[in-house]
Amino acid sequence: FEKQDELKRSAMRAVAALLTIPEAGKSPSMADFSAQIRTNPELTILFESIQKDSASTPSTDSMELS
Repeated sequence: FEKQDELKRSAMRAVAALLTIPEAGKSPSMADFSAQIRTNPELTILFESIQKDSASTPSTDSMELS
């Protein structure tokens, strides 16, 4: 169960990171996945928690992409 919980957290962190891309909201797949997260109370709570954590903690492992 602990590994499943960590996999869920990892997936939610990936989704949160993808949603920071300006064009991500226009993707039908991303919109569908976001809707699935919002309709599942457990995933909604987890996703909101991860968004709060990422907003309050500056990323230390950012990569230079230029």
